[in-house]
Amino acid sequence: MRGIAHMKLLAIDDNHDNLLTLGALLKIFLPEASLITSQSAQDGIRRARMEGPDAILLDIQMPGMDGFEATRRLKSIPSTQHIPVILVTAHRSDSACRVKGLECGADAFLSKPIDEAELVAQIKAMVRIKRSEDALRRERDSLEALVARRTGELLLANRELKENLERLAQSEARYSRAVRGTSDGLWDWDLKSGDFYYSPRWKELLGFADDELFNEADTFFSRLHPDEVARVQDALDAHFSGRSSFDLELRLRTREEVYLKVRCRGQAEWNTEGEAVRLSGAITDITERQQMEEQLRQSQKMEAVGQLAGGVAHDFNNVLTVIAGYANILKMDLPDDSQHLELVEQIAVASERAAQLTRGLLAFSRKQAMAPQQTDVGEIVRRVEQFLVRVIGEDIQLKTELLPERLPVFVDLGQIEQVLINLAANARDAMPRGGTFTIATGLQEAGAGGAQAVIIVSDTGKGMDEETRNRIFEPFFTTKEVGKGTGLGMAIVYGIIQQHKGSIRVSSTPGYGTTFTIELPLLTVETSLGQDQVAPFEPPSGTETILVAEDDPSVRNLVEMVLTKHGYQVILADDGQEVVERFALHQNGIGLVLMDIIMPRKNGIDAFDEIRKVRPDAKVLFTSGYTADFIQSRGMQEGVELIMKPVQPSELLRRVREVLER
Repeated sequence: MRGIAHMKLLAIDDNHDNLLTLGALLKIFLPEASLITSQSAQDGIRRARMEGPDAILLDIQMPGMDGFEATRRLKSIPSTQHIPVILVTAHRSDSACRVKGLECGADAFLSKPIDEAELVAQIKAMVRIKRSEDALRRERDSLEALVARRTGELLLANRELKENLERLAQSEARYSRAVRGTSDGLWDWDLKSGDFYYSPRWKELLGFADDELFNEADTFFSRLHPDEVARVQDALDAHFSGRSSFDLELRLRTREEVYLKVRCRGQAEWNTEGEAVRLSGAITDITERQQMEEQLRQSQKMEAVGQLAGGVAHDFNNVLTVIAGYANILKMDLPDDSQHLELVEQIAVASERAAQLTRGLLAFSRKQAMAPQQTDVGEIVRRVEQFLVRVIGEDIQLKTELLPERLPVFVDLGQIEQVLINLAANARDAMPRGGTFTIATGLQEAGAGGAQAVIIVSDTGKGMDEETRNRIFEPFFTTKEVGKGTGLGMAIVYGIIQQHKGSIRVSSTPGYGTTFTIELPLLTVETSLGQDQVAPFEPPSGTETILVAEDDPSVRNLVEMVLTKHGYQVILADDGQEVVERFALHQNGIGLVLMDIIMPRKNGIDAFDEIRKVRPDAKVLFTSGYTADFIQSRGMQEGVELIMKPVQPSELLRRVREVLER
């Protein structure tokens, strides 16, 4: 935090667990703070007077004296009245509670459960304001004492005059250094003479050197946004008449002719006749706070996207399984010269695009289960190439430079495609007037980490400076204007590559484009799954009996058709309880249980536990269209056989055969 090193905080809450939780949060998110705790309002007031904390976090609901009364007393005691009080409320929307808190003198509010980012931001803001106000009071008191001292000393002999003037100069120098050192811009307005003073930091916030702006009223009012003038005048009139404090969020025009959002606070002084004679205060750049608020809003948007994706994934994937399944059955049954073959192919392609959309949504919200398989890097690029053309737009040329030899890797195909889509979207935004987007593949010879397959993604866009390059993979970091970027796209890219035990580097120069280099472990001959061998055209068949448990009738009918068409005997069950009962009746004749994880009456995990009690060597292949986090919450363990929907008939048959032959 700029300008604030160590800080001391006092937390008053009768609930010991709440104090422990708060202490843990502060150790993680605000390590420069030390925490003093108290479990009653009376003891908390005593500790506040003894310790003099920088801020007080005060729970409202406490036995005996509640938080409102405690706030009122703290604000009435001279030694504690300037300490910011942050009231902890039970509900964010309880406006009556907040109004009462403000009437008692509270400075800010937090709602339970406490959000870490809001907690840190509130504490930092309150401590910064308190220390600025403390500095102003100290300097004012110091100057008043100095003036009094000078008056007395001037009555002494002329021989003391020089010594006194030297001490005054030293004091003013210290004041000047203190003013320059604060992160806030200080100002002072003598209402009788009209003299204005702006600290060097005040001018620096607007982009000017100390000698580039005049210390006069017009410096402030001419740079005030036109829409703010009337509001400021009304606030000044109300403050001078003693009706309200002077505390506003304003826009001031900077050297670059853009408006800086600042918080402007001031406190007037009145003479014995009740006339305002002086107004002093500070401005604070609140850009950082607004960015944190925007990041919070973006995070909430992403959570909403994740909830939406998770909610539709299961039903959508079941529908896609049926569409893609019947399309592929028709394609296998039609003769090569059939006029309907192309129509069926279009259905299959469309269903695959829909499945890709679902995978993209789930990867975006980090809910997609990893389903790695052996594939070729060049094939990944060829698969996603047509989709990338639509992502980057017609004014950007897409070029691919692929090695002729295969580069086998073991990856989740959908997630690596998502990486290329995110990089393409970034490249598009970096080339608003068009350009060239290139994807190349390469081979990194074996080193300390073994041989690597390389994907190089480059654009001819505006490039990045060093600071942006260093932060490009940080969550919520974005250079795009508000509303046009989440700051999560590159963080997701980095996370996916890390999950695949790979690496990603970025090189860029402003004005000369950007290049991302992705390295993924290359499969050696020994670890290869034999992908180079030509797979048989006909899907594998069998004669075993398979117990199929699926609660969706359309999916159940499709699976039965696919399996019986390829020689298997099929027993059907509608839910988890029925699959246990059917297995008990036919246990010795069943070669495999093909079972959905989430079903009525009993889920697949529990059902298989009961089946294993009957026959420990029973084999199972689970299916699911739900998101990874939802499946894991139902007890899914790593290492079990799982196939995610939507699934093509040929892939289903291949996996069934694999499990049966183990």
